[in-house]
Amino acid sequence: MKCNIVFRIYEDSHVLTLERKEVWPGKNGTFAFSEGDCEGSLEWKEGKTGLEGKLSCRFREDCSGPVSIGLEWTEENWEKENYVFAPAAVYNGNRFDSRPLPYPPFYLPEREKGLNAPPVITDIPHLSAEADQSRIQLLSGDMSVPAFGYYNGRKKEGFLLFGKHREAGSYTGFAIREDLEKKICSFTFQTPGVREETVYFFGEKEDGSGFFPDSGRASEDQGRRFEAGEEAGLDFQVHVFAAETLTDYFRYFNSRRFCRETGSREHVVPFSEGFRAVREKYLRDNFLEEGTFGEGYFAVGTDRHVIQQCWQAGWVGGGISNLPFLFLGEEEGFSRGLSTFRFILDHMQNENGWFYGVYADGICYGDAFELDGPGSMLLVRKDADLLYFLLKEIQILEGKGLLRPGDREQIAAQADAFVRLYTRYGQIGQFIDMDTEEIRIGNTAGPGIAVGALALAWEVFGKKEYLDTALGLGKYYAVNYVEKGILNGGPGEICQAPDSEAAFGMLEGFIQLYEATGEEEWLSCARAACEIALTWVVSYDFSFPEESAAAAGKVHTLGTVFANAQNKHSAPGICTLSGNSLLKLYRFTGDAGYLDWLACISHSLLQFVSLPDRPVHTLAGTDLPEGYMNERVQTSDWEGKETVGGFLDGSNWPEVTCLLTYVEIPGIYIDFSCGLVRCFDHIRCRVLEAGKTEISLELFNPTAYTAAVTVLTDDITQKGLVKHNYFPVMQKICLEPRERRGVRFDNRRGFPGRSQSY
Repeated sequence: MKCNIVFRIYEDSHVLTLERKEVWPGKNGTFAFSEGDCEGSLEWKEGKTGLEGKLSCRFREDCSGPVSIGLEWTEENWEKENYVFAPAAVYNGNRFDSRPLPYPPFYLPEREKGLNAPPVITDIPHLSAEADQSRIQLLSGDMSVPAFGYYNGRKKEGFLLFGKHREAGSYTGFAIREDLEKKICSFTFQTPGVREETVYFFGEKEDGSGFFPDSGRASEDQGRRFEAGEEAGLDFQVHVFAAETLTDYFRYFNSRRFCRETGSREHVVPFSEGFRAVREKYLRDNFLEEGTFGEGYFAVGTDRHVIQQCWQAGWVGGGISNLPFLFLGEEEGFSRGLSTFRFILDHMQNENGWFYGVYADGICYGDAFELDGPGSMLLVRKDADLLYFLLKEIQILEGKGLLRPGDREQIAAQADAFVRLYTRYGQIGQFIDMDTEEIRIGNTAGPGIAVGALALAWEVFGKKEYLDTALGLGKYYAVNYVEKGILNGGPGEICQAPDSEAAFGMLEGFIQLYEATGEEEWLSCARAACEIALTWVVSYDFSFPEESAAAAGKVHTLGTVFANAQNKHSAPGICTLSGNSLLKLYRFTGDAGYLDWLACISHSLLQFVSLPDRPVHTLAGTDLPEGYMNERVQTSDWEGKETVGGFLDGSNWPEVTCLLTYVEIPGIYIDFSCGLVRCFDHIRCRVLEAGKTEISLELFNPTAYTAAVTVLTDDITQKGLVKHNYFPVMQKICLEPRERRGVRFDNRRGFPGRSQSY
């Protein structure tokens, strides 16, 4: 690759002057530019994980205009087939059929073309599928890690550049420019970041034509007018490496992503306190009564005037949020969780076994954003989520003798519907017509969790067709999506853009399939899906604007999860899963790195629960009520620069993730097979003694809240110890604020290991 130092002078966001100085990777050198009498040096050294570079320049005179300085890497034998990557922003260059669709976008191909129509995205940053010249311009906050690169599958070679998200008080920029006619593509890392001429913006168009995802918004970025004596610089690391497969490329990225920046975890809100607040909020604000005897269900939102906030299957919480209430067995919560389970079966299933995507006030709506009456369009991912969680719920209710005649048959009918759909098409698509069971939009990995749902259905019902379908569907996703690095179409309002929900759903599906079959092929697929899923997780602490609510709340972004390539915000947790698939990956592989990632994700989540003494202040000038959580963790200015570090008003799906986290992620996890201890909760845990029969810990609660810490003791050599519903075997240790206590766990009397305080 060719390497240049690039100096730009701007008028607003337009380049007036561009100078390049060629440099050689690994060779130290000096350079000079005429503007501002700028001179500097580029120094290299071999780091532990890559070639480290330090670009420094100093201005002897005041600049006549705003400037930026950058490092440009250019591949001169560029091939369109190269996989271009920027974590949480760009997957295979986002090189899809891009259309200027208003929000919420829904593009329905002609009926006979729905199955094989190419994936569609809105006007998000992307390389063109057709034009010879195109570009992607990002600021560091648009990505989960300040990094970008590409994979050349023909040469089995990868390229990655890691930088810092801020340099000298300004956010850095990452630009990719492709010219297929000249067979070149450049990757530029610059400070300050300047998106030239246009930016991506999500909102009302300036011409008043509507609300759009739009890459053509006029850029307000500017360079910096450096004064005499000021300095600019870039600190980065470059990797050129062999990678046999795209999975190897992602694995390499995830193993090096902390090389320039990382984050930290502060203990602020214990899992139990967050759960208490959200649980009380759900009982107070989310239960909708319908019927004469107090029947009803947990709504997915709190605004009764918005149909989609009443109930949606799966996705944002419908049929999922009641699971934690069934686990706990507490009277009011349990009865409402049971009522939700029964209400879904009684009111929301069609004759073919599918459950409607949207329900409100006795009407079942479709998922095509036409809410003027009943509809039959279904986002398949919704029913895949729902089947998975209904199966978990019937296991609890069956054990308590609370299943009614016909409940199992109704859930089996939903599994049968998935079998019919797969048998007919060899895939299950993204959107279907529930009445005709036709795939109307295909070609996405959005409902990948269906693999796990059908595997679990086989365990519950023993019907071989369920396992056969899970195996066939798993192979389809592995070959057509995971191996190609495209996991897309999970949310119902991003068309077929890449997203984190499809990635984590795919991981959940493969882990469940491995758990059901024990076949190593599916564990390998789970690990490959996990490598993609982790690219959406933020691995450093973003520096928010000083005046923002996030800065005032001392928010740490490490462990938050970006949504998708269209909705460019990070979020508290995974939508809508606890992430316990990472715990199971550790159990099945012995790789403790998965536990480290689970700790990042689950620990970060609790920062965002609004509490009386820790209210979440919103851009609307209000504080979220107690127990409310919002999905926005804004490191990107996709909705305007003023929204960076801001939170929106309203109740969102992270509340469901918070509920699931308490019942599925242990506060402390102990593996007696090797003496491993991991603490996920907001307490301090010091190992005093660790062995295969006895482990002694010192626990300290540094928070202002009482912490009811769950502890899961395990032995990963016995795979069947921890399966679907393990909350009842987790022990609880209560710590008052500032309390310190010693606890000894003895595994000699069998599972679970017994605890004793001292």
